[in-house]
Amino acid sequence: MVKILATADWQMDMVGGSLNPNAREYLSAARVETIEKILELAKEENVDVILAAGDLFEFPKVSDETTDAVARVLHQSDVPIHAIPGNHDLYGSSSVWNTPEIREIDHFHLHNEQTQTEIAKGVFLHSIPVKSIYDIQPQDELLEDVSDQDGVHIVMAHAHDVSVGTFGGHEDNCKLPIDSSKVIGKGYSLLILGHWHSWLEVQENRVLYPGTHEQTKFGERDAGNVAIIDVPEDGTEPRIEKKKVGKIHWANVEFNCTEKELPDDLIEFVRNQRDEGVEFLKLKLIGEVNVDALAGAIPEAKSACRPMVRHLDISSDELTRVIDVENMTNKVDLPMGLREIQRSILTELENAQGNEDMTNNLIDELYALYRACRDAEIIGD
Repeated sequence: MVKILATADWQMDMVGGSLNPNAREYLSAARVETIEKILELAKEENVDVILAAGDLFEFPKVSDETTDAVARVLHQSDVPIHAIPGNHDLYGSSSVWNTPEIREIDHFHLHNEQTQTEIAKGVFLHSIPVKSIYDIQPQDELLEDVSDQDGVHIVMAHAHDVSVGTFGGHEDNCKLPIDSSKVIGKGYSLLILGHWHSWLEVQENRVLYPGTHEQTKFGERDAGNVAIIDVPEDGTEPRIEKKKVGKIHWANVEFNCTEKELPDDLIEFVRNQRDEGVEFLKLKLIGEVNVDALAGAIPEAKSACRPMVRHLDISSDELTRVIDVENMTNKVDLPMGLREIQRSILTELENAQGNEDMTNNLIDELYALYRACRDAEIIGD
């Protein structure tokens, strides 16, 4: 039996543009630390080989700091690593793959051409690198039928498995098709794929996307894993075990504001998310709120919650605004003059329903009024 650790899509040197600057730096450091964790796991599991199915780097040419960091980590292990370029890190003379830092790692083997390599006695790896992001030839057509050949045959590719569908629009402009059912039908025991960032076992114990080792953005369903795979040398079905390695806990959740005590309930909800280990939080506010809450309580909650996690994204676009001018005027006790300004804004808000830009501007005005009154201690928190 040969034991494999399968991984893909490290996306090293990725920008993380939707995150705040501190969160981007934290994610960048975590991606390096998680490679170290992968290598430690490979040692603990006594694996024979690591297969890395493309897009280990975000670009063909990355920063010197990223190249050094990855090379330094890879030197810490002597487990053979077999990798292919993906659509993000295409091979070329000036690419990261041709730097001395990467090229001179003895146990690191890049397959920038389609190859067949014996990775253990009687176990053959068929590597299919990405040569062009515009390639539309099905990659399964590049493989010969090995049904009558001796040994165990494994395929590593970076592609869209057409049996899965569109992957929710993931990089639709980059087709790279492969039909996993045809690959297995040609006598291959196992297909390891890169390109999709979430764990996806397309065909149980036969076809796998291990996904990225450290989640890259909100919405990735099951990222931050690698696979430990036992491949019997008699060609019988492999056994795949999912191992969590990702460091960062992301959450994409909703909070219903209807009849909640704001800002307290919202702050408590975020605090609970933090206590459960969430570091990157995307929060969608839904339900009904009055304009007073939208102008005062929710901005206050956002300010209070922002330091609780490393990255916080709160969306209130789907909230339904309830406007009751009389009730809201009486609820916030302002002195004469300021009270008339408040009533004027609220009346304009009532008349502006359906005009998103005007409504947002008026809410900003109302929040500025309340904030100035709080700062001047005219009203309490």
